[in-house]
Amino acid sequence: MSLPESYRLPVHLFYYEGMSIREIAGVLGKREGAVRTSLTRARALLRDKLKEEGDYV
Repeated sequence: MSLPESYRLPVHLFYYEGMSIREIAGVLGKREGAVRTSLTRARALLRDKLKEEGDYV
């Protein structure tokens, strides 16, 4: 929930709903590359947040 909405929705659709990048792009009206970029940036933000909290090795 700490992610901005623009990252949170693609992450939810990809990991929790099992949608492909192509499907997510269609639903959100974005290019596949934009969805990939959102997922990559969201992963980086989550990784940094976990590092700060000491939960990530």
